[in-house]
Amino acid sequence: MRWYPKPASAKGPAAMSFTVIRRRKIHEDVAAQIEQAIISGTYAEGDQLPPERELMERFGVGRPAVREALLLLERSGVVQLSAGERARVVHPTIDGLVDQISASARHFLATSAGERSLQEARRVFESAIARHAAEVATAEEIAGLGRALEANRRALVALEDFEVTDVAFHLAIAEIGGNQVFSAMHRAIVGWLALQRRVSLKVPEALPDALKHHEAIYAAIADHAPERAWQAMNAHIRAVEYWYEQGKAD
Repeated sequence: MRWYPKPASAKGPAAMSFTVIRRRKIHEDVAAQIEQAIISGTYAEGDQLPPERELMERFGVGRPAVREALLLLERSGVVQLSAGERARVVHPTIDGLVDQISASARHFLATSAGERSLQEARRVFESAIARHAAEVATAEEIAGLGRALEANRRALVALEDFEVTDVAFHLAIAEIGGNQVFSAMHRAIVGWLALQRRVSLKVPEALPDALKHHEAIYAAIADHAPERAWQAMNAHIRAVEYWYEQGKAD
């Protein structure tokens, strides 16, 4: 007896077992197969891929498809392309991956909805980072954070210096524990929301308020109090959002 799948309207497990097939372009298929060969170990970091002509023969495609596939892999941070040389396999870095979405993030920020979404994401992210820092910080890392706080305190009288030390203080928190993803994401968010920081700090009351929050965050991390650190950072970022709105209104 021949089996036929149930129609989409049917109830039960069979009705949920199918997904829409997405039609991919030829170069995407080529890129996917090359990437899989790299993941499986056929090509290791530092290896050169076969010449374009050989890839054309292996995949049965034209030169444009191969070149577009290699460009796609380069944008993904999987291969490196140099004029006159074969593509070389490289190890993707988190900074490279973050850079790929930076242009899209800037366009996203151009809308008020996008700006609010990223502000909220920053608050959740930095609060979680502060909690993590309080859980894992070593005595040496706490001392380094203390030096960053002191530099921020000394810069209270100069707006530009305060902004620089403000960024350094937050980065010091993200670097606690040595997680490269945390620090890379923090640097990206700092870049994306640079205008917000600049506008909020122009409000005279914002600088001493930020320092007060920094002191509370530092104390919580130094005391290894994760929940307190989360609350202190959450309050700080909410205050930044408030001062930003005040700065825009001026």
